[in-house]
Amino acid sequence: MAPPPAREDNGGKLAHDPMRTPSTAATATFGLEPAGYRQLLDQFAHAKRVVVYSGAGMSADSGLPTYRGAGEHLWTGDVLRKVATPAGFARDPAFAVDWYVHQAMRLHTAQPHAGHYALLELEPHWTVTHVTQNVDTLLERAGCSAVVHLHGRYDELKCTQCSWHATVSSPDVLFRPCPRCGGQVRPAIVWMSEMPDQLDMVEAEAAAAEADMVLVVGTPAEMYPGAAVVETAHRAGAAICVINPEWCENLHYARWQLFAGAREALPVLVRDAVARRRIEGRPIPWYLQWLPAWAK
Repeated sequence: MAPPPAREDNGGKLAHDPMRTPSTAATATFGLEPAGYRQLLDQFAHAKRVVVYSGAGMSADSGLPTYRGAGEHLWTGDVLRKVATPAGFARDPAFAVDWYVHQAMRLHTAQPHAGHYALLELEPHWTVTHVTQNVDTLLERAGCSAVVHLHGRYDELKCTQCSWHATVSSPDVLFRPCPRCGGQVRPAIVWMSEMPDQLDMVEAEAAAAEADMVLVVGTPAEMYPGAAVVETAHRAGAAICVINPEWCENLHYARWQLFAGAREALPVLVRDAVARRRIEGRPIPWYLQWLPAWAK
């Protein structure tokens, strides 16, 4: 894991941001020093609206491959051109359909991990909106509500020739012609050169503009226009926390980073944030109410 690049301090000297530089101290929480972690929990406890912006790293902990990078990933060779572009799909739909059916079976059998279930624990205490780049339904299967899929869902199909669109229980429907016009059916996910659904973007941007806290989980937030959701929240004053084992250059403006995967970091962070929230919500005993505000 490469350290974050140095930045200039007020005196023009190079310095590292202590909130984004992984600490090796035994007292650190996923690379974040105790003072920084307390600050994160304080901000979390006082937040009202939380946006969780997640990417492929969130699902990787459930055994699903990411789109690119080290290890197993989806875009090997010329697969990207063949299955994730309109021209490639039209050129060899049989290859693309076989590929999507195989991937859909993997998505269908994958199970939510501890990080997904930890996010569910936020909902009794905060207003939570999930904005995800992932086409799986692991968040929904964990019980999370208010999920915006910027890139669509693997269990939704549409026709390439008419307006037919449906949610299906089996990916084998891809082998059949459109029930309305007989045209070629394709996954209703966002391909290269295509844009997310406008209504999904409006919903995501609205949640980001009102958020007090944003958790960016398992993504460097480099793909636009989706990544602009995090930037909208930042400009509106939300505190940004990155959860990723690798330094994310595009998120240089984030206040904190936990250098760990979602399955490992989210249960700890959510447990501690909920505990802090409950403490903040308790009334001050009458015999301590005379204390000045700084001491309470």
